[in-house]
Amino acid sequence: MKFRHKSNYEHIFAMMQMKKNCDAETMHWDNFFSEMNDTLIFQMHRIHSVMFRVANSLINEASVPVKMEQLPILMCIFNCGSVSQQEVADIVHRDKSSVQRTVVVLEKKGLISITQDKKDKRKNILRTTETGNFVALQIKDIVRKVEAEIFSAFNSEDKLNTINSIKQTADKLELLQA
Repeated sequence: MKFRHKSNYEHIFAMMQMKKNCDAETMHWDNFFSEMNDTLIFQMHRIHSVMFRVANSLINEASVPVKMEQLPILMCIFNCGSVSQQEVADIVHRDKSSVQRTVVVLEKKGLISITQDKKDKRKNILRTTETGNFVALQIKDIVRKVEAEIFSAFNSEDKLNTINSIKQTADKLELLQA
């Protein structure tokens, strides 16, 4: 399945509709859009949206019972083999309650098992089930397909430069959190 990009005409029409629906005098639409368009957060959101749309489409096509938002948790558990919920939260940079909600869903789907730590009864140990292992391997394949689809718009030099630039940006931003 090829991802269908909006044409410039469709994009402009959608923006005009949004603009029409806003009170231009009170919203200062043109200034607002111009300011937002030049922000990192706005551009990262655009990239994030496209990647999630493509990934969720491929995930649905493959009948994989996991949404993109659940994917980091499942893959973390799969790659670690046996890991506590707190360790998962630390690894994927999510709060414990978000991880807890996802863990409950993944367990109900039969993709992970939860056991109490023998030494510390307050800890839950997470492992992927056989089904979870199978799904995780499918996801690895889907991730490769998503990247191929996304980067089909790039030549190999642009792809490498984009990945390196995003990696450097992420590394620098993670230092701010430390």
